[in-house]
This record gives sequence, structure tokens and C-alpha cells, in this order.
Amino acid sequence: MLEGVIQAGDALLKSDDLISNFILELQPERRNKQLNVLKFKFDTNNGSMEIDVSEEMDNRTAEKYRYVGSADGPNSPQWYASSTSSNYHLTETFYNLTNIDFGKDLNLKIKQIFENFYVDFGEKLRPKYRYAIDLNKLGIIDTTMDELLQKIKDDVENEKDLGKKLLDKIKNEFENYLNEKMNISPRDIGLYTIFVNEEPLANIKKYENMVVEAKKSKTKKSKSKNRGICNICGTNENVSSDMTKMKIKYYTTNQVIFASNVDKKNYNKNMQMCADCMFKYLAGENYILNNMRTKLATFDVYIIPQFIYGEPLDEEELNIAAKEIMNSFNTVKSAEGIEKFRNEIAGSLELRNEDSYFLLNFIFFKSSQQATKIQRLVKDVNPSIFEKIRLASNNAMADFTSILGHKFSGSITLSTVYYMNPVRQSKGEATKYRDVLETYDAVLTGKNLNKNHLINNLNQCVKIIRFEKQSYNINPDKERLEFFIMRANMYIKFLEYLGCLKEGKSLDVSSLNVKDHIKKYIEKVGYGEQETAMFLLGYLIGEIGNKQYKRPGGEGNKPILNKINFNGIDKSKIKRLVNDVFNKLNQEKIRSFNEVTFFEMKRLLDSNIDSWNLNKDESLFYLLSGYSYATTLPMLKEDGSNDK
Repeated sequence: MLEGVIQAGDALLKSDDLISNFILELQPERRNKQLNVLKFKFDTNNGSMEIDVSEEMDNRTAEKYRYVGSADGPNSPQWYASSTSSNYHLTETFYNLTNIDFGKDLNLKIKQIFENFYVDFGEKLRPKYRYAIDLNKLGIIDTTMDELLQKIKDDVENEKDLGKKLLDKIKNEFENYLNEKMNISPRDIGLYTIFVNEEPLANIKKYENMVVEAKKSKTKKSKSKNRGICNICGTNENVSSDMTKMKIKYYTTNQVIFASNVDKKNYNKNMQMCADCMFKYLAGENYILNNMRTKLATFDVYIIPQFIYGEPLDEEELNIAAKEIMNSFNTVKSAEGIEKFRNEIAGSLELRNEDSYFLLNFIFFKSSQQATKIQRLVKDVNPSIFEKIRLASNNAMADFTSILGHKFSGSITLSTVYYMNPVRQSKGEATKYRDVLETYDAVLTGKNLNKNHLINNLNQCVKIIRFEKQSYNINPDKERLEFFIMRANMYIKFLEYLGCLKEGKSLDVSSLNVKDHIKKYIEKVGYGEQETAMFLLGYLIGEIGNKQYKRPGGEGNKPILNKINFNGIDKSKIKRLVNDVFNKLNQEKIRSFNEVTFFEMKRLLDSNIDSWNLNKDESLFYLLSGYSYATTLPMLKEDGSNDK
């Protein structure tokens, strides 16, 4: 997978504009509100500074002002000219700029600005807090900066908190000025950038060159005979195990138990790269972050192509591949995409170079501050899987449409997988997601799934709906149990078409003495004898429920559901349930309509009960499938009639 990122970087670095490979995307709007650029406009000729907030952001703002994020690594000095926060420019940016050699002319201008517009609070404070823009000189506050510092000192109990409290105060005063004098809320500013004599500092070539240089991995030539080798290209020159510049964290390098020989300074056995490969990696990583990021249900996902042969020759070839990959993925992750693609030509994943062949790597991740925690890595996925998913979805939908009619809406997509697994949520984010990511891995790679475990998860979803459990990915207020079970059966059929579930031995329905529409359902879904027995028992419960629901004064209730143990049904419970169903058919005066179905169910049960191999979860699921079929069928009848 790392090779795929480096392949992308290699194609990108053939460009003359190297800094463009590290520019990060910015959104010009936040919550449907337009954002603006705030410019610190320093004039060294007149010794003045102006704040300008007149420019609105657009999709080219990040490129225009060379936004590359913050300096790599924890606690790194921040000196980049464009930032999404005012903090750096109010304090440390210009001090850090004075420590970099941009050439005589620019160095002089930076020094002039630093000396004229920034104050030094003394060496007791760290450089991050020691220097700050002179708010008094700019007319933002009436008191001097020394008086402001003293006031903070008087209010702070712990001297260690002085720097942070000072920064907070400076920022608050600046934001109050923006609100009251500039008539703009800090929430409406998406980028802060520095101008020197009417020219963006970020666009000065010597500045750009230093940003590119900073992105390169710094390695020291080892005097040891055993220098190690680059895990990518095999060279032993300029090799380092320092991966701190990576934004996507693949390796743990902060715990001694992962270190080589339990030496916390030595992670050589985890990963080593030479300076050239690291530079390519960082360019490729930035491209992935900007162009290959998507969402699947609530998960953030990076899709990384890895070319097995015929690598992309340049950025144009890479863009073609990226566009086709993302279009194909977005097609099969939503019902709208499946429908849109239904009449289009399939299998469009081709580069202009027909000899190119690549695999895909899916990274499910969670962002945390500047780090990226990988939740699951799905490797070596063939791009043809998108077409297989589309076909499996279409086939499963065709089966259920033929059974339930065209009023039965919905299709199985990659997003459906998320809602067929019970996932605990906290503040809208998944907290227990192992099962659903295991399923995504199987769907994308064609691995076999454990059907017993899958059905257990489906039953857990049913309990969430039935007992209105909260803090899950399934909303019991919006989800109806009967329709969920029908979709669950279609989901199982989808997985069978995809090859992730093995189909069982189907019952020969020609000898089954039930109504034709029931035969058709059993044949389409491929139930065996035991599954069919439970389905028919559930179907009868559904018929009883339909009668109870329509009973005058019944208030739409179905007392028969109280007979079902939603924790599972073993053989002894099945026998008791059969007796309860028979009695209820008599009590509701509908036995004559369902007598043939009852005795066919009883025949199948009696011939199988001694060799019963369905576990209690499977028995419950197939029972609920029959109940749901009997319940939804009258609602979906296209002519509005209720079949007896």
C-alpha cells in the first residue's frame, strides 16, 4: 500500500511546481455560510500594517495562498504563511521566519516586520508564547502589551499556565476587534495569510522553495556499517526510521514495546525509508488526502491505488485513475448511484494506457488532531469488485421485486452493510465497529462470512427496533421491523450472489403444499426444509397478527408477538409455539384459511425435529422472516387487495 502512495508521489513530483503537491484542500463555506480570507498586510516601506477581510474564499484559495497545513511533527516551530488559525500569526510565526534563510532581501523585510510589530515578553516564556503582535501599536487595545502581560500574571495562580493564558487573552482581544471594528465573526474566516508589501509571502519563490525543502525527510549519514536499507527501493543511502512527517500513522513509534530491542529511540525494524522515497511518499499522501478521501456510512475512507505494472506516467494519468476509481466507488455505495448506473456501461475502470493494472487499498480511519488513526486496512482489492457489487445488488433486488412487487423499494449497497450490523454510537460516531468493518473487508475482497454470526447480528438489530434501544446506528423510530427483516433477507441474497456466503441445500418446492406465492418466495431465497418450517410457522404468526391488528378496539396491537422470544428459539420453545399458534388460529377464526399451511409446517417440523441443526438465532430469524413476509405482502399488493 505504501508503494501505491509513493507511485502517486513519483508521478506528481515530475511537475515543475513542487509545492502544489503539498497543498491541502480548504472548504470555502462552513454550514452553508461563505468564508473569507484574513490578510495581515505588512508594509515595510511605510512601517504600517493593515488587516483586510474583503476577499471571499473559493475552491482555488488553498492553491492561491499555498496552504500546506501546519509544520510537521508535534511541537514543531510554526512558520508557514497561511494558516486556518490566527494563533500562529499573532505569536510565533515571524520569530520562526527570522530563523530561516530566505535570502538577503526577504530576510531583511521579515526582520523589519518582526522588530517593528512584535514584542518580546522575555526568555521565561517558551518561543511559542514569548513573542506576540503588538495589539497596542495596531490600535486594537488601549493598554500596552507589558500592562496586558502584568494583568495576566496577577490573575494566574500557576506560572506554568502563563503562556497559554497570555495567548488566549491576545486571541480574544483580536477576535473582539474583528467583531466590533471589522464587522466579521472569526467563525467566518477560513484562512489567515501574510502579505509583505502587497505580495503574498506564500507566493514568493524563495519561500515556496523552503516549504518544499521542509517537506523533505532529514536524514544523517550513518557511520555504522549496518546502516539499514530503504524498505521501498532497497538503497542504504540517507535511510531513516523517522516517520513523524507522515499524516497517516501506520506504525506506533511512541511505545517502547514496539521498538527494536526495546530501545525507545530505535524503530528501524518497523519501517525505514530513504529521503527520496519519503519525499515521494509525502507528495503522494497529500494527493490521497485531497483526492481519494470519501465516506462510507459514518466511516471516513481513503482509497489508495497500487499499480502492479504500467505505473502512471504523470499527474494527468494519475488524475484519470483517481476520478474513475472514486466514481465507481460512489456508484455502489448508495441506492442513487446504483440506479443511475443501471443503464450505463459497466466496468469503466480503465486508464488511457490499457496495459496498466492496479489494485486498491481501503483505509478506514478516524482523524484525531493532526494524526490519523487507522481503524481497518483492506488490502489488494480488485477494481472489478465494483461491478460485482452492482450486479449482486441488481440480482437480489430483481428477486425480491418479483416476489413482493415493485412497491417494495430499496436496493442493497455498500452503505446497507453498516445498517445490517449493530453498531454502538457516541455523538454520531461509531464506537464498536469491528463486525461491520470485518463485513466490509469480506465484501470488498470476496472472503467468506460466517452465516451464523451474520444472522446473530441481524437479530441484534431486530431487538434494537423491537425494544427501541438507543445509542445505535439503527433508529427504532424510523425503522419498521417487518421491512427490516425483508431487507435483511435481500441482504443475505446479495452476499450469496457476491460469493461471501455459501448457499445451502434448497428445498424442492414442487412437493410443497402451500400457496404459489409462498412457494415462489421459498424458492427464490433458497430455504432448506428446516428454514422453510420456521418460515411457515412465522407466516402463520403473521396471519394471526394481521387479524389482531384489524380487530375493532384492538388499537393496532398484535398480542401474538408476545409469544416470540426475541433472545432466540430452541427446540422446546418451537414445540410450545406450534401449540400456541394452533390455538390462536382457532381463536381468531382463521384456521380454515391457513389449515393447509399449518399442517405442511407441522409435517416439515416433525420430520426434522430429531435432527434439528438450526441454532436458536437462526430459528428466530427464519420465523421472523415468515412473519414479516405475511405482514408486508398485503401492504405491498399493487392492486390494494388482501390475499387470503
